[in-house]
Amino acid sequence: MKRVNIPLAQFLTELIPVASLRPAERNLLEQARTAPSSHWVECLARQLIESLIERGAFVVLERRTEGDDEHLVVRDPERRIRFSFSLPQAAQGPAVRRIPLPLDPPASGGLKHHQVQDLLTLQSNLIASGRVMGPRDLVARFPQILKDQVPAERVEFHPLEMPPGEDWPQIAWEQLPAPRPELELLGRDRDHVLLVTALPDGRATLFLGIGDEATGWRGLLQLEGAGTDPFPTDRIALALLLAQHFRGLFSTLVRLQGLIFYDYLTGIYNRTYYEEQLEREISLARRRSQSMALLIADIDDFKAFNTRYGYDGGDRVLATVACVLKAALRTTDTLARYGGEEFVVILAPPVPVEEARRIAERLRAAVAEEPIQIKPLDGEARLAQVTISIGGAMHPDGGRTARELWNAANRALLEAKGRGKNRALFSSDLSSLTERSADKSEG
Repeated sequence: MKRVNIPLAQFLTELIPVASLRPAERNLLEQARTAPSSHWVECLARQLIESLIERGAFVVLERRTEGDDEHLVVRDPERRIRFSFSLPQAAQGPAVRRIPLPLDPPASGGLKHHQVQDLLTLQSNLIASGRVMGPRDLVARFPQILKDQVPAERVEFHPLEMPPGEDWPQIAWEQLPAPRPELELLGRDRDHVLLVTALPDGRATLFLGIGDEATGWRGLLQLEGAGTDPFPTDRIALALLLAQHFRGLFSTLVRLQGLIFYDYLTGIYNRTYYEEQLEREISLARRRSQSMALLIADIDDFKAFNTRYGYDGGDRVLATVACVLKAALRTTDTLARYGGEEFVVILAPPVPVEEARRIAERLRAAVAEEPIQIKPLDGEARLAQVTISIGGAMHPDGGRTARELWNAANRALLEAKGRGKNRALFSSDLSSLTERSADKSEG
């Protein structure tokens, strides 16, 4: 019989009979494969092996103690394979327990006066000083309330599926003390909570699923606690009550952003959002000493088009152009309708001038190549061809402030219109174009 020494992680990845595992055993295997430390891998592997032994999938041939370790030899009768392990005797792995909902309300009868006051204060600050709090602002503030009121040692929000317009971070699944499938299921179903105990550091972790399908978002709240029983039933019920309030506030902010920052006709951002976002991107570019770009795109001969095909036809063109532009942009860029037939694009830093030019040309070509089916005033459907002109300006060379960038890009747009339309020019092109025109006139 040939003997091969392999790491425990390889055994878990390649030699476990996954197809025959029970759901709880699959759970242990998934946790072990993504465990953040070798100690944790050993804990979970021991639990999995003991489970397979208990139900006869593995047969114990030898079990003996060697110092602080236990030496274990088992046989897989189905595959006729023998395995030998040396695992710490005291290895105790984390336990993941599902607690079905609903739970009874907190034994204390609900929220205390100071807890209600904190929530009301936060709610009153959703709109302050003429500015609407963003979802990211709420996420930055609310975990502290949960931490203080539950209480918990640490609280974190993990976004699973979020509405557009925010740059939400990716979840580091391998750092969470529960398997990814369990957590994704929790974020989707939200009919239970997960309580993870017996962690290597002595802490316990509570996961709550949270979300709202109506406004298109869902995520997880993670609460950490220390001690023998940091999350008894009444404390979990209180955390759920506070989480429901968080859900309501978050959904309210998403709806407010939809009303304030989105253009109803085209489904993209409006001028209000563009102006705020441009200031943010300029600040980011300045802080990182990186370049960014502003593009202004204008539909050529749109007024004549409206006259020929009516306002319904014009609306169809606006919506289609918005869709084409959005599809041709990077995910980090911002597209907004500035007004009328004018769109603005913020190319997020870092973007060198060569790439900005390529993107501008890609936008122009994408619109020119897109046939738009419309119904003119006579009611007979036909295809219409639409083109755009684009003016661009780079930060910091073309302008250091929002106003300077806008003026520079607008001058380039006017030049593109004057030179035949359906073209993209940057403010840095204007001086060379002027020199060429002067040379021609002298000649």
